[in-house]
Amino acid sequence: MWIHIASTVLAAFVLIGPAMAGEMTRGLTVTGGRNANATLKLERVNDPGAESDILKLRVSVAQTSDLKGYGLSLQYDPVQYEFVNATELDGNLLKSGSGQETLFLSSNRTPGQVDIGAVKIDGRGASGGGKLVELTFRTSATPLSSDFQVSESVLVGLDGAVDMLHHAEIGDLKPLPDRFNLEQNMPNPFNPSTAIGYQLPEAAMVRLAIYNLLGQEVRVLVNEQRNAGSFTATWDGTDALGRRVASGVYLYRIQAGSFSATKRMLLLK
Repeated sequence: MWIHIASTVLAAFVLIGPAMAGEMTRGLTVTGGRNANATLKLERVNDPGAESDILKLRVSVAQTSDLKGYGLSLQYDPVQYEFVNATELDGNLLKSGSGQETLFLSSNRTPGQVDIGAVKIDGRGASGGGKLVELTFRTSATPLSSDFQVSESVLVGLDGAVDMLHHAEIGDLKPLPDRFNLEQNMPNPFNPSTAIGYQLPEAAMVRLAIYNLLGQEVRVLVNEQRNAGSFTATWDGTDALGRRVASGVYLYRIQAGSFSATKRMLLLK
């Protein structure tokens, strides 16, 4: 990616073209500014109306101060993913304030790499956090966080100062569950520990507990608010006081919002 950002008074522009990762700062002086601690996040957009082979990823930033523009390179496996397009989101962070359009550019001329950049043209900076851009890919694979990497990213302040962005997070890219579910524990029978999976299609208060056949509560594994997603809790065969329980059949029950389910498992010693 070739990016040149002029650091003259209230001026910045992004020029994107094909190149290898690591070339973003070629000809660019990284001076350091007020965005050294900014963070970037890449996460899946769950669109129920999208085709089954479409993957949408949203890029957002946080902890910015007087942000004028940005540039980033995202790498991926071109065998598994076909890049479709990059779309600047309505109401994105750089449009905050005046609401004027930004200079937005993207390039996918290098296989397995998409380069994106944008700059405000209203002479104002943006601060705080917010969404920036949405990337669309076509794939038949189950997306994993390890399939994508932000290889390089820069942030440009209103004063022309340039920061390398060092804090990039890629969230869980698996699709959200479409229903509540409690899985059978694995392994079963087990000794000494077992994993219990469950799925939440929406945020809910979750309580997952272990009971003996008399209905007495043995151990609470989860008792907290959880966002939508797929989760796993582990039981090590101990009670609430950390004591090993006897061999036998145990019940585990989940309560998540209005959903509840109970299953059996067998502990062998």
